[in-house]
Amino acid sequence: MSMTTLQSAGSASHAELAGSNLAGSFGAAAAVVIAGVLAAWVFVKHDAAVTPDALLDRETQIVGPSMQRGPNVSGSLLEQAEIAFAAGRIIEPEFDNALSYYRSLLESEPDNADATAGIERVTAYLENQTEGAIFQSDWDAARAYAAVILNVRPDDSRGRDLRNRANRLERIEVLTAKAIEQISRGNLVIPKDDNAADSYRGILELDAANPVAAQGMRSIVQRLVANAQSAASSGEQDKAQKFIAAARAIDPNAAGIADIDRAAKQPKRVADDQNIQSDLLAASQALQADQLMPPATPNAFDLFNAVLAREPKSAAALQGLQLVRDVLVDRAGAVIAAGLFEQGGALLSQAKVAGADEARLAQLQQELTYQTRLKDAREGRFERLYAVSELKTVRQVAPTYPRGAAAKHTQGWAEIEFTVTEQGDVRDAKTRDASLPIFEGAAVSAISRWRFEPVIEDGRPIPVRAVVRFTFRD
Repeated sequence: MSMTTLQSAGSASHAELAGSNLAGSFGAAAAVVIAGVLAAWVFVKHDAAVTPDALLDRETQIVGPSMQRGPNVSGSLLEQAEIAFAAGRIIEPEFDNALSYYRSLLESEPDNADATAGIERVTAYLENQTEGAIFQSDWDAARAYAAVILNVRPDDSRGRDLRNRANRLERIEVLTAKAIEQISRGNLVIPKDDNAADSYRGILELDAANPVAAQGMRSIVQRLVANAQSAASSGEQDKAQKFIAAARAIDPNAAGIADIDRAAKQPKRVADDQNIQSDLLAASQALQADQLMPPATPNAFDLFNAVLAREPKSAAALQGLQLVRDVLVDRAGAVIAAGLFEQGGALLSQAKVAGADEARLAQLQQELTYQTRLKDAREGRFERLYAVSELKTVRQVAPTYPRGAAAKHTQGWAEIEFTVTEQGDVRDAKTRDASLPIFEGAAVSAISRWRFEPVIEDGRPIPVRAVVRFTFRD
């Protein structure tokens, strides 16, 4: 058998086989356990238009009458396993799937190398499905696939790692959303059991290098410094000191703490110009109320600029405007890192109007564009379809010639569309077209084990959608 990769012909894709392949068969007793754990998840995840009858119809179309369950099933267990694998019946339906046949064969022939290799292929398939679910942030699916792996191999370290990673990433996602909601309510460091600082600390305990949590903590410190500035300008020295103490507890060396601390401890200087003093006070109050920019009325940006129009060298107004810029930029970085791209873009626009540093804005805009592209890829949106010849392969795996096709000297091809992630892994492999359905499973299984060098644009790896054609010849 030879295998050739060609550029996609752009034909319409076949409908995928319904279901997520999560109700695995492991013999009568094990099947009952897995069915109880996964059944609810499977039926929730299936498309509403897919019914058990529809699944049976699709299986019948692919396999043919010779594979219907019953006492007169022809062929060996190995042949049935390979036919089921090629047809995409990896772990379901019950008693008619590749895993069930491989395990039945091992029960009678524990040293059967083909059955052992088949179990390896099924496990590799399940690991790929788990990784794909994690890539899609579908934590329920990831845990369910990992559970099937561990049912097959209770001591499988890879399965445990995948399950633990899904749990950890879901917890980080929950804490990130919680922290952003707490910030919106002004719960920066209090109350004790409901504040953003504790939520971000929880993320950092799970992932010490998490950029969302690190940016979030910096944003909290900046907000506390801004609140201290507002309190000091209003003559509320005790309140200003509390804000400074809270900021110092998170980052003792944060910019602005020393200056505001000194100003808060000094007697408040009474300005000669009452109008300027009034505007400074109103600007500080707007800053403390988080009314930074138009259309909020009043807002700190307009009020500080009004002071500068009358007194261009006003240190308080210049410092206030810089605080407005810093808060907008830091907040934009935090929400972009958290995946809130529309909100991040709006904050970047405000920061540009406020006169924030252009280099920093350009950096954040580039990050926003990149993260948006990653999000589009996770949701199946790509700028174009790459031919596999445009990519650099690190590992290639030839598809297994389906036993049923080989026995009849049947030749054919299958065209597969897939995603190459920013790490170079293959995800979401799907059949676009095939000469015969029997070749689809082998082609999908093969490409799922390929690996590529990541595609680089603007110095950063990006996910792309690609297509490959496998040709099967006797």
